[in-house]
Amino acid sequence: MFKNLKIGTRLGIAFGAVLLLLATVAVVSAERLLTVDRMVENLTGPQMTRVDLGNEIRVMNLNNARASLNLLLTTDPNEVDRLNRQVAEVSGRMNTAYDELDQLTVFPEGRARLNAVQDARQAYAQSRQQVFDVLDSGDREAASSLWITETAYELDHYVDAIQHFLDFQDQMIAEAGVATTRLVEVAMVIVAVLSVIALLIGLAFAWLITLGITRPLTVAVNAARQLADGDMTVRINATSRDETGQLLAAMEAMVRKLSQVISEVRAGADNLASASEEVNATSQSLSQASSEQASSVEETSASMEQMTASISQNTENASMTDGMASKAAKEAGEGGEAVDKTVTAMKSIAEKISIIDDIAYQTNLLALNAAIEAARAGEHGKGFAVVAAEVRKLAERSQIAAQEIGEVAGSSVELAERAGRLLNEMVPSIQKTSDLVQEIAAASSEQSSGVEQINGAMEQLNQITQQNASASEELAATSEEMSSQAEQLQQAMGFFRVNDAQPTRLEPASNSQAARPRKAREEAEPTVDGDEFDASTYVRF
Repeated sequence: MFKNLKIGTRLGIAFGAVLLLLATVAVVSAERLLTVDRMVENLTGPQMTRVDLGNEIRVMNLNNARASLNLLLTTDPNEVDRLNRQVAEVSGRMNTAYDELDQLTVFPEGRARLNAVQDARQAYAQSRQQVFDVLDSGDREAASSLWITETAYELDHYVDAIQHFLDFQDQMIAEAGVATTRLVEVAMVIVAVLSVIALLIGLAFAWLITLGITRPLTVAVNAARQLADGDMTVRINATSRDETGQLLAAMEAMVRKLSQVISEVRAGADNLASASEEVNATSQSLSQASSEQASSVEETSASMEQMTASISQNTENASMTDGMASKAAKEAGEGGEAVDKTVTAMKSIAEKISIIDDIAYQTNLLALNAAIEAARAGEHGKGFAVVAAEVRKLAERSQIAAQEIGEVAGSSVELAERAGRLLNEMVPSIQKTSDLVQEIAAASSEQSSGVEQINGAMEQLNQITQQNASASEELAATSEEMSSQAEQLQQAMGFFRVNDAQPTRLEPASNSQAARPRKAREEAEPTVDGDEFDASTYVRF
Protein backbone atom coordinates (compact mmCIF):
# COMPACT_ATOMS: atom_id res chain seq x y z
CA MET A 1 0.00 0.00 0.00
CA PHE A 2 2.86 2.39 0.86
CA LYS A 3 4.42 1.95 -2.60
CA ASN A 4 1.15 2.99 -4.28
CA LEU A 5 1.25 6.39 -2.58
CA LYS A 6 2.59 9.33 -4.51
CA ILE A 7 6.18 10.33 -3.88
CA GLY A 8 5.13 13.65 -2.39
CA THR A 9 2.72 11.88 -0.03
CA ARG A 10 5.40 9.39 1.02
CA LEU A 11 7.89 12.17 1.64
CA GLY A 12 5.26 14.06 3.60
CA ILE A 13 4.50 11.00 5.76
CA ALA A 14 8.21 10.32 6.32
CA PHE A 15 9.09 13.89 7.22
CA GLY A 16 5.90 14.19 9.26
CA ALA A 17 6.78 11.08 11.29
CA VAL A 18 10.35 12.26 11.82
CA LEU A 19 9.18 15.75 12.77
CA LEU A 20 6.56 14.26 15.11
CA LEU A 21 9.24 12.19 16.83
CA LEU A 22 11.52 15.23 17.02
CA ALA A 23 8.64 17.22 18.50
CA THR A 24 8.08 14.41 21.03
CA VAL A 25 11.77 14.48 21.91
CA ALA A 26 11.60 18.25 22.24
CA VAL A 27 8.48 18.09 24.46
CA VAL A 28 9.95 15.37 26.70
CA SER A 29 13.22 17.27 26.92
CA ALA A 30 11.42 20.49 27.74
CA GLU A 31 9.28 18.77 30.41
CA ARG A 32 12.33 17.19 32.00
CA LEU A 33 14.24 20.44 31.86
CA LEU A 34 11.34 22.25 33.51
CA THR A 35 11.30 19.60 36.27
CA VAL A 36 15.04 19.98 36.76
CA ASP A 37 14.63 23.74 36.75
CA ARG A 38 11.98 23.50 39.45
CA MET A 39 14.18 21.22 41.51
CA VAL A 40 17.19 23.50 41.07
CA GLU A 41 15.03 26.47 41.91
CA ASN A 42 13.89 24.64 45.01
CA LEU A 43 17.51 24.01 45.91
CA THR A 44 18.62 27.53 45.25
CA GLY A 45 15.41 29.07 46.62
CA PRO A 46 13.66 28.08 49.89
CA GLN A 47 16.02 25.22 50.64
CA MET A 48 19.15 27.37 50.53
CA THR A 49 17.32 30.17 52.31
CA ARG A 50 16.52 27.81 55.18
CA VAL A 51 20.15 26.74 55.31
CA ASP A 52 21.31 30.34 55.29
CA LEU A 53 18.82 31.30 57.99
CA GLY A 54 19.85 28.31 60.11
CA ASN A 55 23.54 29.22 59.81
CA GLU A 56 22.73 32.84 60.58
CA ILE A 57 20.76 31.84 63.69
CA ARG A 58 23.64 29.64 64.82
CA VAL A 59 26.13 32.47 64.38
CA MET A 60 23.89 34.99 66.16
CA ASN A 61 23.31 32.50 68.95
CA LEU A 62 27.05 32.07 69.42
CA ASN A 63 27.48 35.84 69.43
CA ASN A 64 24.78 36.21 72.08
CA ALA A 65 26.38 33.45 74.15
CA ARG A 66 29.74 35.20 73.92
CA ALA A 67 28.14 38.52 74.88
CA SER A 68 26.37 36.83 77.82
CA LEU A 69 29.68 35.40 79.09
CA ASN A 70 31.25 38.82 78.75
CA LEU A 71 28.47 40.23 80.93
CA LEU A 72 29.47 37.73 83.62
CA LEU A 73 33.07 38.81 83.39
CA THR A 74 32.95 42.60 82.99
CA THR A 75 32.25 45.18 85.70
CA ASP A 76 32.39 48.27 83.53
CA PRO A 77 28.92 49.83 83.42
CA ASN A 78 29.39 51.12 79.90
CA GLU A 79 30.48 47.73 78.67
CA VAL A 80 27.55 46.16 80.43
CA ASP A 81 25.15 48.55 78.69
CA ARG A 82 26.74 47.86 75.29
CA LEU A 83 26.57 44.12 75.77
CA ASN A 84 22.96 44.31 76.89
CA ARG A 85 22.09 46.33 73.79
CA GLN A 86 23.98 43.84 71.62
CA VAL A 87 22.15 40.89 73.16
CA ALA A 88 18.79 42.61 72.70
CA GLU A 89 19.61 43.55 69.10
CA VAL A 90 20.80 40.06 68.19
CA SER A 91 17.79 38.52 69.88
CA GLY A 92 15.50 40.71 67.76
CA ARG A 93 17.27 39.71 64.59
CA MET A 94 17.04 36.08 65.64
CA ASN A 95 13.31 36.47 66.17
CA THR A 96 12.98 37.83 62.63
CA ALA A 97 15.06 34.97 61.27
CA TYR A 98 12.95 32.45 63.14
CA ASP A 99 9.78 33.99 61.73
CA GLU A 100 11.12 33.68 58.17
CA LEU A 101 12.35 30.17 58.83
CA ASP A 102 8.99 29.21 60.26
CA GLN A 103 7.29 30.38 57.05
CA LEU A 104 9.77 28.53 54.80
CA THR A 105 9.69 25.22 56.67
CA VAL A 106 6.90 23.10 55.19
CA PHE A 107 8.09 19.50 55.46
CA PRO A 108 6.85 17.68 58.60
CA GLU A 109 10.27 16.47 59.65
CA GLY A 110 11.73 19.91 59.09
CA ARG A 111 8.89 21.43 61.07
CA ALA A 112 9.53 18.98 63.94
CA ARG A 113 13.22 19.80 64.04
CA LEU A 114 12.47 23.51 63.88
CA ASN A 115 10.11 23.07 66.84
CA ALA A 116 12.88 21.27 68.68
CA VAL A 117 15.15 24.23 67.98
CA GLN A 118 12.48 26.59 69.30
CA ASP A 119 12.06 24.51 72.46
CA ALA A 120 15.81 24.37 73.01
CA ARG A 121 16.02 28.12 72.45
CA GLN A 122 13.22 28.71 74.94
CA ALA A 123 14.94 26.57 77.57
CA TYR A 124 18.26 28.29 76.92
CA ALA A 125 16.63 31.74 77.07
CA GLN A 126 14.99 30.94 80.44
CA SER A 127 18.22 29.60 81.89
CA ARG A 128 20.14 32.62 80.64
CA GLN A 129 17.53 34.99 82.08
CA GLN A 130 17.95 33.30 85.47
CA VAL A 131 21.69 33.92 85.21
CA PHE A 132 21.02 37.60 84.40
CA ASP A 133 18.62 37.87 87.30
CA VAL A 134 21.22 36.46 89.70
CA LEU A 135 23.79 38.78 88.16
CA ASP A 136 21.51 41.77 88.64
CA SER A 137 21.20 40.84 92.35
CA GLY A 138 24.95 41.33 92.61
CA ASP A 139 25.97 37.76 93.14
CA ARG A 140 28.36 37.35 90.25
CA GLU A 141 29.78 34.04 91.45
CA ALA A 142 26.36 32.44 91.81
CA ALA A 143 25.47 33.68 88.32
CA SER A 144 28.67 32.20 86.90
CA SER A 145 28.04 28.94 88.71
CA LEU A 146 24.47 28.81 87.35
CA TRP A 147 25.75 29.47 83.81
CA ILE A 148 28.23 26.70 84.07
CA THR A 149 25.91 24.16 85.63
CA GLU A 150 22.67 24.83 83.73
CA THR A 151 22.85 27.50 81.03
CA ALA A 152 25.89 26.01 79.33
CA TYR A 153 24.06 22.70 79.09
CA GLU A 154 20.98 24.41 77.57
CA LEU A 155 23.24 26.31 75.17
CA ASP A 156 24.85 23.08 74.02
CA HIS A 157 21.43 21.51 73.62
CA TYR A 158 20.29 24.55 71.67
CA VAL A 159 23.33 24.46 69.39
CA ASP A 160 22.82 20.73 68.82
CA ALA A 161 19.17 21.34 67.86
CA ILE A 162 20.25 23.99 65.34
CA GLN A 163 22.86 21.58 63.95
CA HIS A 164 20.27 18.81 63.66
CA PHE A 165 18.04 21.20 61.73
CA LEU A 166 20.91 22.16 59.41
CA ASP A 167 21.86 18.51 58.95
CA PHE A 168 18.31 17.80 57.85
CA GLN A 169 18.48 20.67 55.36
CA ASP A 170 21.79 19.35 54.03
CA GLN A 171 20.20 15.93 53.71
CA MET A 172 17.30 17.45 51.80
CA ILE A 173 19.72 19.26 49.50
CA ALA A 174 21.70 16.06 48.92
CA GLU A 175 18.54 14.08 48.17
CA ALA A 176 17.32 16.81 45.81
CA GLY A 177 20.67 16.72 44.05
CA VAL A 178 20.48 12.95 43.70
CA ALA A 179 16.90 13.22 42.42
CA THR A 180 17.94 15.93 39.99
CA THR A 181 20.82 13.81 38.75
CA ARG A 182 18.54 10.80 38.40
CA LEU A 183 15.94 12.92 36.57
CA VAL A 184 18.58 14.24 34.21
CA GLU A 185 19.85 10.73 33.57
CA VAL A 186 16.32 9.45 32.91
CA ALA A 187 15.67 12.42 30.63
CA MET A 188 18.88 11.73 28.74
CA VAL A 189 17.93 8.06 28.37
CA ILE A 190 14.42 8.97 27.15
CA VAL A 191 15.78 11.55 24.72
CA ALA A 192 18.42 9.09 23.50
CA VAL A 193 15.81 6.32 23.04
CA LEU A 194 13.43 8.67 21.23
CA SER A 195 16.29 9.98 19.11
CA VAL A 196 17.34 6.44 18.19
CA ILE A 197 13.72 5.57 17.38
CA ALA A 198 13.40 8.73 15.27
CA LEU A 199 16.68 7.90 13.54
CA LEU A 200 15.59 4.32 12.83
CA ILE A 201 12.18 5.41 11.58
CA GLY A 202 13.81 8.11 9.44
CA LEU A 203 16.26 5.56 8.04
CA ALA A 204 13.41 3.12 7.37
CA PHE A 205 11.38 5.77 5.56
CA ALA A 206 14.47 6.91 3.65
CA TRP A 207 15.25 3.32 2.64
CA LEU A 208 11.66 2.62 1.57
CA ILE A 209 11.33 5.88 -0.34
CA THR A 210 14.74 5.49 -1.98
CA LEU A 211 13.96 1.89 -2.91
CA GLY A 212 10.55 2.90 -4.24
CA ILE A 213 12.16 5.53 -6.47
CA THR A 214 15.42 3.87 -7.57
CA ARG A 215 13.92 0.47 -8.49
CA PRO A 216 11.43 1.85 -11.05
CA LEU A 217 14.05 4.28 -12.34
CA THR A 218 16.48 1.37 -12.79
CA VAL A 219 13.80 -0.51 -14.73
CA ALA A 220 13.18 2.61 -16.84
CA VAL A 221 16.92 3.07 -17.51
CA ASN A 222 17.34 -0.59 -18.55
CA ALA A 223 14.28 -0.34 -20.80
CA ALA A 224 15.61 2.86 -22.36
CA ARG A 225 18.94 1.13 -23.07
CA GLN A 226 17.17 -1.79 -24.74
CA LEU A 227 15.09 0.63 -26.79
CA ALA A 228 18.26 2.47 -27.80
CA ASP A 229 19.61 -0.90 -29.03
CA GLY A 230 16.47 -1.31 -31.17
CA ASP A 231 14.90 -4.03 -29.00
CA MET A 232 11.17 -3.31 -29.08
CA THR A 233 10.36 -6.64 -27.35
CA VAL A 234 11.08 -5.17 -23.93
CA ARG A 235 8.23 -5.47 -21.45
CA ILE A 236 7.87 -2.95 -18.63
CA ASN A 237 5.77 -3.96 -15.60
CA ALA A 238 4.55 -1.11 -13.39
CA THR A 239 4.11 -2.50 -9.85
CA SER A 240 3.02 0.77 -8.24
CA ARG A 241 0.65 3.63 -8.94
CA ASP A 242 2.89 6.53 -7.93
CA GLU A 243 4.74 8.87 -10.28
CA THR A 244 7.38 6.25 -11.10
CA GLY A 245 4.67 3.67 -11.76
CA GLN A 246 2.90 6.14 -14.04
CA LEU A 247 6.23 6.72 -15.80
CA LEU A 248 6.72 2.98 -16.37
CA ALA A 249 3.11 2.60 -17.56
CA ALA A 250 3.60 5.49 -20.00
CA MET A 251 6.84 3.90 -21.25
CA GLU A 252 5.04 0.55 -21.72
CA ALA A 253 2.32 2.29 -23.75
CA MET A 254 5.01 4.10 -25.75
CA VAL A 255 6.81 0.81 -26.51
CA ARG A 256 3.55 -0.85 -27.65
CA LYS A 257 2.72 2.12 -29.88
CA LEU A 258 6.24 2.25 -31.32
CA SER A 259 6.12 -1.51 -32.02
CA GLN A 260 2.82 -1.06 -33.85
CA VAL A 261 4.13 1.92 -35.83
CA ILE A 262 7.35 0.08 -36.74
CA SER A 263 5.34 -2.95 -37.90
CA GLU A 264 3.18 -0.69 -40.05
CA VAL A 265 6.26 1.06 -41.45
CA ARG A 266 7.81 -2.32 -42.26
CA ALA A 267 4.66 -3.41 -44.09
CA GLY A 268 4.62 -0.08 -45.92
CA ALA A 269 8.29 -0.48 -46.87
CA ASP A 270 7.64 -3.99 -48.23
CA ASN A 271 4.63 -2.75 -50.21
CA LEU A 272 6.63 0.24 -51.44
CA ALA A 273 9.47 -2.03 -52.58
CA SER A 274 7.08 -4.32 -54.46
CA ALA A 275 5.24 -1.37 -56.00
CA SER A 276 8.51 0.26 -57.09
CA GLU A 277 9.58 -3.00 -58.74
CA GLU A 278 6.31 -3.20 -60.66
CA VAL A 279 6.54 0.46 -61.65
CA ASN A 280 10.11 -0.14 -62.82
CA ALA A 281 9.04 -3.09 -64.96
CA THR A 282 6.09 -1.14 -66.39
CA SER A 283 8.24 1.90 -67.13
CA GLN A 284 10.81 -0.26 -68.92
CA SER A 285 8.08 -1.85 -71.04
CA LEU A 286 6.64 1.56 -71.79
CA SER A 287 10.07 2.90 -72.69
CA GLN A 288 10.65 -0.01 -75.08
CA ALA A 289 7.21 0.45 -76.66
CA SER A 290 7.82 4.19 -77.01
CA SER A 291 11.14 3.52 -78.73
CA GLU A 292 9.49 1.09 -81.15
CA GLN A 293 6.69 3.55 -81.82
CA ALA A 294 9.19 6.35 -82.42
CA SER A 295 10.99 4.13 -84.95
CA SER A 296 7.70 3.37 -86.71
CA VAL A 297 6.81 7.05 -86.79
CA GLU A 298 10.17 7.86 -88.34
CA GLU A 299 9.64 5.21 -91.02
CA THR A 300 6.15 6.52 -91.70
CA SER A 301 7.51 10.07 -91.95
CA ALA A 302 10.07 8.90 -94.51
CA SER A 303 7.32 7.19 -96.54
CA MET A 304 5.23 10.35 -96.37
CA GLU A 305 8.16 12.38 -97.65
CA GLN A 306 8.50 10.02 -100.61
CA MET A 307 4.77 10.21 -101.27
CA THR A 308 4.93 14.01 -101.06
CA ALA A 309 7.66 14.06 -103.70
CA SER A 310 5.60 11.75 -105.95
CA ILE A 311 2.52 13.91 -105.58
CA SER A 312 4.51 17.03 -106.40
CA GLN A 313 5.86 15.35 -109.54
CA ASN A 314 2.33 14.22 -110.46
CA THR A 315 1.09 17.79 -110.05
CA GLU A 316 3.80 19.14 -112.32
CA ASN A 317 3.05 16.49 -114.94
CA ALA A 318 -0.64 17.27 -114.76
CA SER A 319 0.06 20.95 -115.29
CA MET A 320 2.20 20.20 -118.33
CA THR A 321 -0.45 17.85 -119.71
CA ASP A 322 -3.10 20.51 -119.19
CA GLY A 323 -1.03 23.02 -121.17
CA MET A 324 -0.44 20.60 -123.96
CA ALA A 325 -4.11 19.66 -124.11
CA SER A 326 -5.08 23.30 -124.32
CA LYS A 327 -2.61 23.85 -127.08
CA ALA A 328 -3.92 20.78 -128.91
CA ALA A 329 -7.44 22.14 -128.63
CA LYS A 330 -6.39 25.45 -130.16
CA GLU A 331 -4.50 23.76 -132.94
CA ALA A 332 -7.24 21.22 -133.69
CA GLY A 333 -8.93 23.75 -135.92
CA GLU A 334 -5.94 24.02 -138.18
CA GLY A 335 -6.82 20.68 -139.61
CA GLY A 336 -4.55 18.50 -141.47
CA GLU A 337 -1.62 20.87 -141.31
CA ALA A 338 -1.05 19.83 -137.77
CA VAL A 339 -1.77 16.15 -138.21
CA ASP A 340 1.82 15.13 -138.09
CA LYS A 341 2.45 17.39 -135.19
CA THR A 342 -0.72 16.08 -133.55
CA VAL A 343 0.36 12.51 -134.06
CA THR A 344 3.67 13.35 -132.51
CA ALA A 345 1.95 15.21 -129.67
CA MET A 346 -0.47 12.33 -129.13
CA LYS A 347 2.40 9.92 -128.86
CA SER A 348 4.03 12.24 -126.38
CA ILE A 349 0.76 12.46 -124.49
CA ALA A 350 0.51 8.69 -124.49
CA GLU A 351 3.97 8.50 -122.98
CA LYS A 352 3.08 11.07 -120.34
CA ILE A 353 -0.11 9.24 -119.60
CA SER A 354 1.87 6.08 -118.93
CA ILE A 355 3.98 8.10 -116.51
CA ILE A 356 0.82 9.37 -114.82
CA ASP A 357 -0.41 5.80 -114.66
CA ASP A 358 2.82 4.77 -112.98
CA ILE A 359 2.57 7.73 -110.57
CA ALA A 360 -1.02 6.79 -109.72
CA TYR A 361 0.07 3.20 -109.18
CA GLN A 362 2.92 4.30 -106.90
CA THR A 363 0.57 6.70 -105.07
CA ASN A 364 -1.81 3.80 -104.53
CA LEU A 365 1.02 1.71 -103.07
CA LEU A 366 2.16 4.58 -100.81
CA ALA A 367 -1.42 5.12 -99.60
CA LEU A 368 -1.66 1.40 -98.86
CA ASN A 369 1.59 1.54 -96.86
CA ALA A 370 0.37 4.65 -95.03
CA ALA A 371 -2.86 2.84 -94.11
CA ILE A 372 -0.84 -0.10 -92.77
CA GLU A 373 1.38 2.22 -90.69
CA ALA A 374 -1.70 4.07 -89.42
CA ALA A 375 -3.17 0.75 -88.30
CA ARG A 376 0.07 0.00 -86.45
CA ALA A 377 -0.02 3.44 -84.76
CA GLY A 378 -3.31 2.52 -83.17
CA GLU A 379 -5.31 5.31 -81.59
CA HIS A 380 -2.85 8.00 -82.71
CA GLY A 381 -3.11 6.93 -86.39
CA LYS A 382 -6.89 7.11 -86.88
CA GLY A 383 -6.79 10.51 -88.61
CA PHE A 384 -3.83 9.42 -90.64
CA ALA A 385 -5.75 6.30 -91.76
CA VAL A 386 -8.66 8.44 -93.01
CA VAL A 387 -6.33 10.68 -95.02
CA ALA A 388 -4.51 7.62 -96.41
CA ALA A 389 -7.84 6.14 -97.56
CA GLU A 390 -8.73 9.37 -99.36
CA VAL A 391 -5.32 9.46 -101.01
CA ARG A 392 -5.80 5.87 -102.14
CA LYS A 393 -9.15 6.73 -103.68
CA LEU A 394 -7.63 9.67 -105.50
CA ALA A 395 -4.80 7.43 -106.71
CA GLU A 396 -7.30 4.90 -108.05
CA ARG A 397 -9.22 7.64 -109.79
CA SER A 398 -5.99 9.02 -111.20
CA GLN A 399 -5.03 5.59 -112.49
CA ILE A 400 -8.45 5.15 -114.07
CA ALA A 401 -8.20 8.59 -115.59
CA ALA A 402 -4.72 7.85 -116.84
CA GLN A 403 -5.94 4.63 -118.46
CA GLU A 404 -8.78 6.51 -120.09
CA ILE A 405 -6.40 9.18 -121.31
CA GLY A 406 -4.18 6.41 -122.68
CA GLU A 407 -7.13 4.99 -124.58
CA VAL A 408 -8.04 8.43 -125.82
CA ALA A 409 -4.46 9.05 -126.83
CA GLY A 410 -4.45 5.77 -128.75
CA SER A 411 -7.64 6.73 -130.46
CA SER A 412 -6.18 10.14 -131.23
CA VAL A 413 -3.20 8.54 -132.88
CA GLU A 414 -5.49 6.43 -135.04
CA LEU A 415 -7.59 9.44 -135.81
CA ALA A 416 -4.53 11.46 -136.64
CA GLU A 417 -3.47 8.79 -139.07
CA ARG A 418 -6.85 9.00 -140.68
CA ALA A 419 -6.26 12.75 -140.86
CA GLY A 420 -8.94 15.15 -141.46
CA ARG A 421 -11.72 12.62 -141.67
CA LEU A 422 -11.60 12.21 -137.98
CA LEU A 423 -10.43 15.73 -137.18
CA ASN A 424 -13.82 16.99 -136.14
CA GLU A 425 -14.16 14.03 -133.75
CA MET A 426 -10.72 14.77 -132.37
CA VAL A 427 -11.60 18.23 -131.02
CA PRO A 428 -14.13 16.95 -128.42
CA SER A 429 -11.70 14.24 -127.41
CA ILE A 430 -8.98 16.79 -126.87
CA GLN A 431 -11.40 18.92 -124.87
CA LYS A 432 -12.28 15.88 -122.84
CA THR A 433 -8.61 15.18 -122.34
CA SER A 434 -8.13 18.74 -121.09
CA ASP A 435 -10.95 18.28 -118.62
CA LEU A 436 -9.49 15.01 -117.39
CA VAL A 437 -6.11 16.62 -116.99
CA GLN A 438 -7.70 19.41 -114.97
CA GLU A 439 -9.35 16.79 -112.80
CA ILE A 440 -5.96 15.12 -112.38
CA ALA A 441 -4.48 18.48 -111.37
CA ALA A 442 -7.31 19.05 -108.89
CA ALA A 443 -6.84 15.54 -107.51
CA SER A 444 -3.11 16.17 -107.19
CA SER A 445 -3.84 19.43 -105.32
CA GLU A 446 -6.16 17.58 -102.98
CA GLN A 447 -3.50 14.89 -102.50
CA SER A 448 -0.94 17.60 -101.67
CA SER A 449 -3.27 19.15 -99.06
CA GLY A 450 -3.96 15.72 -97.57
CA VAL A 451 -0.28 14.92 -97.46
CA GLU A 452 0.39 18.21 -95.66
CA GLN A 453 -2.24 17.29 -93.05
CA ILE A 454 -0.70 13.84 -92.73
CA ASN A 455 2.73 15.41 -92.26
CA GLY A 456 1.37 17.69 -89.50
CA ALA A 457 -0.25 14.72 -87.79
CA MET A 458 2.96 12.73 -88.10
CA GLU A 459 4.92 15.60 -86.57
CA GLN A 460 2.49 15.75 -83.64
CA LEU A 461 2.65 11.98 -83.32
CA ASN A 462 6.44 12.16 -83.38
CA GLN A 463 6.43 14.81 -80.63
CA ILE A 464 4.02 12.78 -78.50
CA THR A 465 6.13 9.68 -79.03
CA GLN A 466 9.29 11.54 -78.01
CA GLN A 467 7.51 12.89 -74.92
CA ASN A 468 6.31 9.38 -74.03
CA ALA A 469 9.82 8.03 -74.43
CA SER A 470 11.26 10.80 -72.23
CA ALA A 471 8.53 10.34 -69.63
CA SER A 472 9.05 6.58 -69.59
CA GLU A 473 12.79 7.07 -69.06
CA GLU A 474 12.14 9.51 -66.20
CA LEU A 475 9.60 7.07 -64.74
CA ALA A 476 12.16 4.27 -64.92
CA ALA A 477 14.76 6.42 -63.15
CA THR A 478 12.20 7.46 -60.52
CA SER A 479 11.14 3.86 -59.93
CA GLU A 480 14.78 2.81 -59.49
CA GLU A 481 15.32 5.63 -56.97
CA MET A 482 12.10 4.65 -55.18
CA SER A 483 13.27 1.05 -55.05
CA SER A 484 16.60 2.18 -53.56
CA GLN A 485 14.81 4.34 -50.97
CA ALA A 486 12.52 1.42 -50.11
CA GLU A 487 15.54 -0.83 -49.58
CA GLN A 488 17.17 1.80 -47.33
CA LEU A 489 13.91 2.10 -45.38
CA GLN A 490 13.76 -1.67 -44.92
CA GLN A 491 17.37 -1.71 -43.74
CA ALA A 492 16.62 1.12 -41.29
CA MET A 493 13.54 -0.68 -39.98
CA GLY A 494 15.58 -3.88 -39.67
CA PHE A 495 17.42 -2.21 -36.75
CA PHE A 496 14.31 -2.63 -34.59
CA ARG A 497 13.22 -5.97 -33.12
CA VAL A 498 9.52 -6.43 -32.39
CA ASN A 499 7.46 -9.40 -31.29
CA ASP A 500 5.12 -9.64 -34.26
CA ALA A 501 7.66 -9.35 -37.07
CA GLN A 502 11.27 -10.27 -37.71
CA PRO A 503 13.64 -7.83 -39.47
CA THR A 504 13.11 -8.14 -43.22
CA ARG A 505 15.63 -7.70 -46.01
CA LEU A 506 14.85 -6.35 -49.45
CA GLU A 507 15.49 -9.09 -52.07
CA PRO A 508 16.14 -8.15 -55.72
CA ALA A 509 13.16 -9.14 -57.91
CA SER A 510 12.88 -9.81 -61.66
CA ASN A 511 10.62 -7.85 -63.99
CA SER A 512 8.19 -10.73 -64.10
CA GLN A 513 7.54 -10.53 -60.36
CA ALA A 514 4.12 -8.93 -59.93
CA ALA A 515 2.84 -10.33 -56.63
CA ARG A 516 3.06 -8.40 -53.36
CA PRO A 517 5.15 -9.90 -50.48
CA ARG A 518 2.10 -11.11 -48.63
CA LYS A 519 4.03 -12.77 -45.79
CA ALA A 520 5.36 -9.46 -44.51
CA ARG A 521 1.91 -7.89 -44.88
CA GLU A 522 0.24 -10.72 -42.97
CA GLU A 523 2.77 -10.51 -40.13
CA ALA A 524 2.45 -6.73 -39.73
CA GLU A 525 -0.62 -5.00 -38.34
CA PRO A 526 -2.59 -3.29 -39.76
CA THR A 527 -2.47 -5.09 -43.15
CA VAL A 528 -2.45 -3.16 -46.41
CA ASP A 529 -3.47 -4.96 -49.64
CA GLY A 530 -1.94 -4.03 -52.95
CA ASP A 531 -5.21 -2.63 -54.36
CA GLU A 532 -5.78 -0.53 -51.22
CA PHE A 533 -2.27 0.92 -50.97
CA ASP A 534 -2.34 4.70 -50.54
CA ALA A 535 0.98 6.49 -49.97
CA SER A 536 -0.78 9.54 -48.48
CA THR A 537 -1.84 7.53 -45.43
CA TYR A 538 1.76 6.97 -44.36
CA VAL A 539 3.65 9.52 -42.30
CA ARG A 540 6.97 10.60 -43.74
CA PHE A 541 9.86 10.67 -41.23
